[in-house]
Amino acid sequence: MVLFSLEKAIMGATKSHLWFEPILAGLVGYVLADLMIGVYHWGIDNYGSALTPIFGSQIDGFKRHHKWPWTITRIEFANPSQVVSLTVTFTVLPMVLASNDPIFHAFGAVCSSCIMFSLQFHAWAHTTKSQLPPLVIALQDMRLLVSPSKHANHHRLPYNNNYC
Repeated sequence: MVLFSLEKAIMGATKSHLWFEPILAGLVGYVLADLMIGVYHWGIDNYGSALTPIFGSQIDGFKRHHKWPWTITRIEFANPSQVVSLTVTFTVLPMVLASNDPIFHAFGAVCSSCIMFSLQFHAWAHTTKSQLPPLVIALQDMRLLVSPSKHANHHRLPYNNNYC
């Protein structure tokens, strides 16, 4: 669904010859996704317990992650991302069906894909550079993805900063 939304953004921008607005909308989608993920991470880190309804297993997982941060690099992408991907799919599907606006689709595609891949971006922040693809290293160096050095600050007590 994200790829269909991205395709609608590109095709609509191509037909109208207007690229600035969809690109700007995509940047806004990126920033909003980072903010939403950061707020969610902050909430999971600071509130609730393993017994909290719906979010308990995530809260427990995040607390374990703070004790053993490197373990995130050993998890296959599809395993923890399946629930997020399913949620994104059913959120983006009505958008794809309801609109042909390239600005709307650029925003939706970038925002939802950043949310969907956020766990992988996080895993890359715990991966040594020698194990990362050059593109990921470049994106981390440009601060488009969180770098290991910046994210390491989050893993120091009291775990209350560097969420985004």
